[in-house]
Amino acid sequence: MEGIACSLSAGDRTARSERWRRLDVADRIQTAGGLTLVFRRGPGVEAELEALVALERECCAFATWSVRGDAEHVVLEIGASGEAIPAVHAMFS
Repeated sequence: MEGIACSLSAGDRTARSERWRRLDVADRIQTAGGLTLVFRRGPGVEAELEALVALERECCAFATWSVRGDAEHVVLEIGASGEAIPAVHAMFS
């Protein structure tokens, strides 16, 4: 899977993972072309998701990242194609 590798150091990966874990995931939906994560809306949730997505776009350019929200939830959609799909599915398992 050329081009599908994490460029973060072990310490940076741990810190980034901890930031993701602090968010309250209400649902995780595996799709044929990626993954949809639904987060409960709360203070700072959307801003933190936007910040994390900006970071992920830099190191995981093989995927597309989009954030949208409604009154109760913030939704993150991660898209991929080909060999990148299993990598996206594994990211938040």
